[in-house]
Amino acid sequence: MPPIRSKFSALPKAAAGLSMLVTLALPATAGTITGSYNLTPANIATGFSVRVLGGRPVQGEFGNVSGKMILDQNRPEKSRVNVTIDMTSVQTNNDKVTGFLKSSAMFDVAKYPVAKFQSTRIRITGKYSAEVEGVLSMRGKRKNTKLAVKISDTRSNGNVGFEVSGGFFRSLFGMEAGLPIYADKVNLKISGTGRRG
Repeated sequence: MPPIRSKFSALPKAAAGLSMLVTLALPATAGTITGSYNLTPANIATGFSVRVLGGRPVQGEFGNVSGKMILDQNRPEKSRVNVTIDMTSVQTNNDKVTGFLKSSAMFDVAKYPVAKFQSTRIRITGKYSAEVEGVLSMRGKRKNTKLAVKISDTRSNGNVGFEVSGGFFRSLFGMEAGLPIYADKVNLKISGTGRRG
C-alpha cells in the first residue's frame, strides 16, 4: 500500500500527545515558554503507521486533533497536556482500510468516537527533548503510554513548534483483528504548533 499523501507526510518526522511539557534549555532569544497553548486541528498533523508482514505498512492520519497545554519552564512538574482525538476523522488512502479501521473490529467509532490523552509525568531527556508519560483512553479502556517530545521551533509571537513520537499496542484496547499479519504496535508521529492563548 503506498504511503498516504497528507499534511502529515510533508512535515518532519520525529505518540496525544504533545507534551512539550518542557522546561528545556531553549535559546536565550526565545524568551520564556511558560503559559497556556491551544492545540487546534489546523496546526497539528497526527499520523500513524502499522507494519504489515511481508508488505508495505498501513499509513494514515487523524484529521481532527485538539487540546490544551499548560507549560511551566521553571517547574516542569506543573506542566500538563490534554489532547482529544476525533476517531471518526481517521483516514488512509484506501477506503476499505479506512472503513475497517472505523468498524467495531478496530476503533469502533460508532460506539467510541473520541480518544483522549492526559499527561501524568514529565522527564527531561535532553536539551530540547522530554519523555512524557500519560494515560491514553480509547474504546472504554485506559492504558499508560509514553511519548518522546522534541521542541523543533520557537517563534517571536510566542508559539512553539514540536514533534512527538511514540505509539501504543492495539491489543491492549481490544483490537486484535489481523494479528499477527498486521502488527500489534501502532506507531504515532505528530508534528504541530502550540498557539499561545
